[in-house]
Amino acid sequence: MNTAIRNNMPDSELAVNNAKADSTKAAWSTLESMLATVIDEIRLSRWAYAQTHSESTVPKPDPVPRPGLPARAGRLIRLEDAQKIDPRLRGLSEREAQEMLDRMTGRGR
Repeated sequence: MNTAIRNNMPDSELAVNNAKADSTKAAWSTLESMLATVIDEIRLSRWAYAQTHSESTVPKPDPVPRPGLPARAGRLIRLEDAQKIDPRLRGLSEREAQEMLDRMTGRGR
């Protein structure tokens, strides 16, 4: 909603509003939101490449902070659900499957 309002504001009014407000908390335009998404995707691609070619676990990058949104915690998936989705986790002991899941999700730092 805030982005739609900002995108429809004339440049003169936007300049006045931005001068008064903290720009780190201002609503983002569609372009800024898309740019943050592109940055996140590039970081994730680089992380996936590094993780694939590393002997140890590489910490997963944090997403670009968005104004008005709290920092996102990593998604959590239960081991049982992960085993239903990923056949590599089936047939392993619970401990082995959890260790593999932690490595795959970057939680096994």
